[in-house]
Amino acid sequence: MNIFVGSYNRVKINAVAQAVQAHWPTAEVTGYAVNSGVSSQPLTDEETQQGAVTRAKNALAAGIKHFPELNVEEVIGVGLEGGVTPWQNELWSTVWGAVVDRHGRVFTANGVRIQLPKVIAQPILEGAEMGPLMEKLVGISDVRSHQGMIGVVTQNFVNRTEEYRGVAKLAIGLWFGQDWDVKLS
Repeated sequence: MNIFVGSYNRVKINAVAQAVQAHWPTAEVTGYAVNSGVSSQPLTDEETQQGAVTRAKNALAAGIKHFPELNVEEVIGVGLEGGVTPWQNELWSTVWGAVVDRHGRVFTANGVRIQLPKVIAQPILEGAEMGPLMEKLVGISDVRSHQGMIGVVTQNFVNRTEEYRGVAKLAIGLWFGQDWDVKLS
């Protein structure tokens, strides 16, 4: 199995690798720097989901270009996108995952949401981006490639790789199980 991830960020690549480890222990997981097609700080579920789908499509295209000889059934693109979304007059973090296969089928999943503390929410509403904001707040460089905002606010009880792994596994699982209803016929 070859899985192309729409990012060079080690958190996202590791999240996907961990998500598939039990089912495909020898899977090749490769990251590609691709465009998400959305703003640096997605501000809605819709925008965040679109970023994940675009990353998955672009990762698949990059991987196929790099490895054109791969079997069509053994290749998928995965996109993971973090953003924020308003809910009940509050701002919540949101994570979306998407899988695209060579037949053009798209599968998406959403998960892990937390209400953002005001010290994070207010600057984002004023135009700040999560990663640089967290770096400024806590004095840790490149937070997004390490514990992420979730790691900071949970004091590393939960880190960004864990946050993304579940969403990646669910999106990949939806692709893998897409024919589940055939057994009902």
